[in-house]
Amino acid sequence: MNKIITIAKKEFLDTFRDKRTLVRMVMIPLLAFPLILYVITTLQSALSEKEAAKVLEIGYVNWENELGDELISNMSKDTLYDFIEYSDTASLRLDVESDTINLGLFFDEYFDQSYKADTAAHYHLYMRAADYEEKERFDILIQAESSRLLNERLATVDKGPEFSTPLKERLDNRSNQQEVIGKYAGGILPYIFIAFLFMGCMLPAIDLFAGEKERGTIETLLTSPVNRLQILLGKMVVIVAMGLISAIVALVGLYAAIQLMDIPAEIMSIVNDILSLQLITTLLLLLLPLAIFFAGVMIPVSVYARSFKEAQSILTPLNIVMVLPAMVGFIPGIELTFTTAFIPIVNVVLATKSIVAGTPDFLLIAITFFTLVALSAVAVAISIKQFGSESNVLRR
Repeated sequence: MNKIITIAKKEFLDTFRDKRTLVRMVMIPLLAFPLILYVITTLQSALSEKEAAKVLEIGYVNWENELGDELISNMSKDTLYDFIEYSDTASLRLDVESDTINLGLFFDEYFDQSYKADTAAHYHLYMRAADYEEKERFDILIQAESSRLLNERLATVDKGPEFSTPLKERLDNRSNQQEVIGKYAGGILPYIFIAFLFMGCMLPAIDLFAGEKERGTIETLLTSPVNRLQILLGKMVVIVAMGLISAIVALVGLYAAIQLMDIPAEIMSIVNDILSLQLITTLLLLLLPLAIFFAGVMIPVSVYARSFKEAQSILTPLNIVMVLPAMVGFIPGIELTFTTAFIPIVNVVLATKSIVAGTPDFLLIAITFFTLVALSAVAVAISIKQFGSESNVLRR
């Protein structure tokens, strides 16, 4: 055991001397989320303000309809909408297609007749689906006019506004806010952890095997009075530890980013409750065997590779394969069950999601943990076999 600790100390020192490693595993996870969220929220806010202040140019054709004239007159009072009259629908459609105007509005010859007959008066709206936000803004405007006309129509028959709404919902939400947040956002947290866990393990795994082989220092280490299993376990301790450090730092960065966002105090209180000691402890217990599994997958590749570059070219695409199952957390309706608890990576995501939602099933979480332990044991056994092969370790 002392020899394994000695090997681990030596590898930790070498790893922390490499500034690139520290930047990739500590600085990037720590700063990535605050920076990304700041850029996204700032850009989104700026674009929303710009879109809201933009004057929409709406062309229209009205075939002598009094109601059409009335609607255009009322809607033109809003200075954020500029209505331009057209003589025919052909040029109206072409200008919408060419993005000369934002929307096209057409009241046909039956528009007044339909309204006066107490039926629906249909209007035609030309738009581009690529600019759907413009239609949403216009919908707000036309809906106000529709409500006004409905009230006028109801007044003629001495009926109140609720006459047109025979059924009305009174919603009684029986889910608490934590469960709602956990259901829709709970998949993000484990996805982030798994992605940074993999990246945190990858660089040390490549450097401690393929890197040493390329530098010619692996032979020196093998001649020391330490058996290969102890060398392997010492290096694996470092790989697992660096992966967990990267994941934990990512959590710190995410928490810092959330604090910087303009979130209502009620929601912020729930977020703080979600990021509890129980959640973090459980998540780390699940991530530990997963980190060992990642290390067990990376080490055989790194041992077999002739150089740092070759190992990196193999493991980088593997990142997608490993992280892809974590996206299951974004799919609604998939929960942690006796089936999904046995699926690696997917079980971690779903277990974390249930904990975040405040509805954990500890039996299923235990199955998830032991499944990961068994999987990591298999991966370690493969690593031991690969590192024990002389032809792999000394392969040039």
